[in-house]
Amino acid sequence: MKLSTVNQMKTIVSSSMVMIDDATLHKLQAVLLTILDDITAFCDEEGIAYVLSGGSALGAVRHQGFIPWDDDIDIDMPRADYDRFISTFPQRFASKYSVQAPELTPEVGTAIARVRLRDTVMRMHDDCNLEECGIFIDVFPIENVYDNPVARAVHGFACMATGFLYSCRRFWRDRAFYLDFGKDNPDFARVVRVKALLGIPTAVMSVERWSRLVTRVYSLCKDENSRMVGVPAGRGHYYGELCPRDVFAKSRDAEFEGRTVRIPAQAEAYLTHYYGDWQRIPAPEEREHHAYLELDFGPYALEA
Repeated sequence: MKLSTVNQMKTIVSSSMVMIDDATLHKLQAVLLTILDDITAFCDEEGIAYVLSGGSALGAVRHQGFIPWDDDIDIDMPRADYDRFISTFPQRFASKYSVQAPELTPEVGTAIARVRLRDTVMRMHDDCNLEECGIFIDVFPIENVYDNPVARAVHGFACMATGFLYSCRRFWRDRAFYLDFGKDNPDFARVVRVKALLGIPTAVMSVERWSRLVTRVYSLCKDENSRMVGVPAGRGHYYGELCPRDVFAKSRDAEFEGRTVRIPAQAEAYLTHYYGDWQRIPAPEEREHHAYLELDFGPYALEA
């Protein structure tokens, strides 16, 4: 039984989900571009390095914009730039955005930052316990990776172990929601029960303390000239997200929906590492979706 739920949550269908049509998807993409423009303009002004990653990088290379069915944007930043971003962006845009991050809001229970647009709602499965959950863009820290193979192996084990236990801790906290959410999918419900049970002993520590611990473990390597980097908070976890620094942590310009953004310097090599045959258009049944529990564009409904 695979206990990683990241990929499952991309494709699971639940009776509690809000399914969106093409018109609503295009509205959502327009609002996401509003957030993206503010983030990239701020980063350019402050000299903060970033790259579009995952499906957003794929969209930039293959479609010069969104993958047509995509409903999110992912941004990665080297750890030092990420730290600067989460300490300065919320101050500049306090009235427009809220920023959730383990360093700012450890009680939320996320290992990444989410820049959320105020006065909107996009409630996902992992927002079940939140009051404020606006439409968002995820920002992932790119961590340094030890060149020494022994140190890398120890760090990798620590990242995988703490990340898994942190996930179990959250499943224990939110077990009632996830069991109800997965009631139409027996395989997923079985994974929820196992992870919730494994999460019982982890409850000796609060979600807040787990959040801070995971961040410390992920960011242990301080060598900003290491040959490799990684995103242990990403869907591929520690070993699935390792990439040469020159391929991923450095950047180049690309077009995305008529605007200039930054993508990995060797984006094609990065996409091959991440997706394999990234030029192949997946069949409809292979395409990902997100489980919306609630979606409201608020004052941006007419603009979108």
